[in-house]
Amino acid sequence: MTSVTLSSEIHPELTEYVVKLMLKNRINTVFDFAKAEDDRLMRITNLSYEDVSAIKKDIILQFSGNSIQVVEYFQYLEEMVEPLRTGIRGLDLLIEGGLLPGHVMEICGESSSGKTQMCTTMAANIALKHKLDVFYVDTKCDFSAHRVQKVLQLNKCSDDEMKEAMARIKVERIFSPEGLICAMEDLLVKVDDWEKFKVLIIDSLPPLWYLHQNSKSMCYPLGMLTRLIGLLRKLASENLISVVLVNLKIASSDSYALGGGSKRIINQRESSAYPALGRFWETAPTTRILMSKIEGNDTGQERLLTIWKCSFLKCGDRQMVTLTDAGVV
Repeated sequence: MTSVTLSSEIHPELTEYVVKLMLKNRINTVFDFAKAEDDRLMRITNLSYEDVSAIKKDIILQFSGNSIQVVEYFQYLEEMVEPLRTGIRGLDLLIEGGLLPGHVMEICGESSSGKTQMCTTMAANIALKHKLDVFYVDTKCDFSAHRVQKVLQLNKCSDDEMKEAMARIKVERIFSPEGLICAMEDLLVKVDDWEKFKVLIIDSLPPLWYLHQNSKSMCYPLGMLTRLIGLLRKLASENLISVVLVNLKIASSDSYALGGGSKRIINQRESSAYPALGRFWETAPTTRILMSKIEGNDTGQERLLTIWKCSFLKCGDRQMVTLTDAGVV
C-alpha cells in the first residue's frame, strides 16, 4: 500500500486532473491519500466529503492487508499441515502432537541438561520414521554420529535403514554469527530444490554471539540477531519448515545480557533465570520450552519440560522425559 502510486485507474473519481492536483501537494501514493485528512483532500481536489470517503474506503479494501490473531494463524496452520512427531513422547504430548511446520521453537536449559541429546534424538527419529531430511547446525562440535546410531538401534531398524536415516541428517559446523547467517541465506536459496528438507536444528546459539559480549558497540551483534530472526522466520513460514533452536538458561543476577547493554543487575526477588542473548531475543521464538533437572535429583536421568513461552499453548504445562544411552525417551 505504501508504494502504490496514485493513478486514474484506481478509482473512477480519481481523474487525471485530480491526480495531478494531489501530486502537486505531495500526495503521491494510495497510502498518502488514505492517511491525509478529509478536509485537506476536499480543498485540494474540490471533491465532496462523500466522494473522498468513498475513494478512501475503496482504496483500503483494495490495498490494505487483513489482520489476523496469532491464535487464529496457528489454528489455520494446524488445518493445513500435520504436526511432525519427534518420537519423544513427553515432548510430543507437551506441544500437542509434534513440531509445527512454519514454526520456530526454542529449547532452553542449563548446561548439561540434555538439550543436545534431545536434538540428536529428534533428528534421528524424524530421519528414520518420517524419511525426511534434517539440516543440523553444530556450533559446539559435539554432534555425535555414534549417538545417532544408538538412537536408531533402539528403533530396531536394519543396517540399510540406518544408513539411509543417517544420510538424511545433514550436519554443518559453524563457528561465527556471520557464518550462520550466510548458511541460512544459502539455505533459503536452495530450499526449493531440497524436496525432503522439513526440519532445521541449530545447536546452539549462545556460543556464537558470546564472541561479541565484550564489544564496546552493541549495534553489530544486535544487527546480526535481527538478520537471523528475519531469515529463520522467512525460512519457516514461506517453506513450512520446523525450526528448532537451542539456547541457554542463565541466572539473571550475574549474567551478561546481549540485548540489554552492559551487565544487568537484577533484584533477587525478580525471576531467577532468563534465556541467553538478552531481552532482545526473548520474543524471537514463538515457543520456548524450558528443559530442567528435577529439583533435588541432579544426578538422575529424568528431565522436566515446561512451556516457558508460547502464543497458542498454555504456559506452565509440563511433561517428563528420560535421558538414556540411546537418546531421549
